[in-house]
Amino acid sequence: MQIPQLRAFCAVAQSGSISTAARVLNKVPSSITVRIQQLEEDLKQQLFLRERKRMSLSPAGRQLLEHAQRILDLTDGTRALMRDEEISGSLTVGALDVVLVDYMPRVIGYMRQRHRGIHLNVRHQASEDLVAHIADGSLDIALTEGPISSKALRSRIAFVDEMLLVTDPGHRDVVTPTDLECAELYGFRHDCSFRFRMDRWLASGGRSDLPVIEIESYHTMLACVSAGMGAAWMLRSILKTLPGHNQVKAHSLGDHGRTEIHFVWRDGHLSRNAELFMDASTTV
Repeated sequence: MQIPQLRAFCAVAQSGSISTAARVLNKVPSSITVRIQQLEEDLKQQLFLRERKRMSLSPAGRQLLEHAQRILDLTDGTRALMRDEEISGSLTVGALDVVLVDYMPRVIGYMRQRHRGIHLNVRHQASEDLVAHIADGSLDIALTEGPISSKALRSRIAFVDEMLLVTDPGHRDVVTPTDLECAELYGFRHDCSFRFRMDRWLASGGRSDLPVIEIESYHTMLACVSAGMGAAWMLRSILKTLPGHNQVKAHSLGDHGRTEIHFVWRDGHLSRNAELFMDASTTV
């Protein structure tokens, strides 16, 4: 198994044809064909399903693709390091708003210091949109609530947070939904994963009748709670950044509040720049 063979394999897997891969690699089609055949002989596996002019990955090919890309990324990164070259290219990251407030600024700062050649694009989207855009390839990597259950996607935990219920200071301790003594709740729209979880928590205690006012601002939510108008839910990392967070009462929801934020990427399409981004996230 040789690097040129893996490079040819990845090019064909991404383009779906020998001729397109040959143009991308600036090779003649026959050399691409030979390298694919050599790789299949070496691994004793059929890597592609050949249908007319289109080539799609076989089960063995899908299994190999992510490993092959990692090998090539490592090879290219090592070559750049030895030549004192700057890693370049682009990286499009999607993230929940809660990630952008406290976590992402530190990661972006690290990336700008260590990898200035990478053009970083960051998009704020709801959890359902993030998963959909990872699946269709419009995002390289995303940070959303996980874990993710999908054969087409892969995920890895980034950090753990806690979703809290926030009330006015005089409210009694809240352990179950039946302890709530407010007329309304404040939260985000229905396609927010945290909203799903709070709806389930309310239903578990027979309080599904409690109206939820959709507010797209944590500052506004907290102001309403401080005024004694109702209760809200938000992550601990968000609450601590808001002015007036000491003027409300935060209630832990136990296991119901545990929140795992995961890196999510499309299976077989984890780029070198995305790996550097994840590495940066574990460093800061």
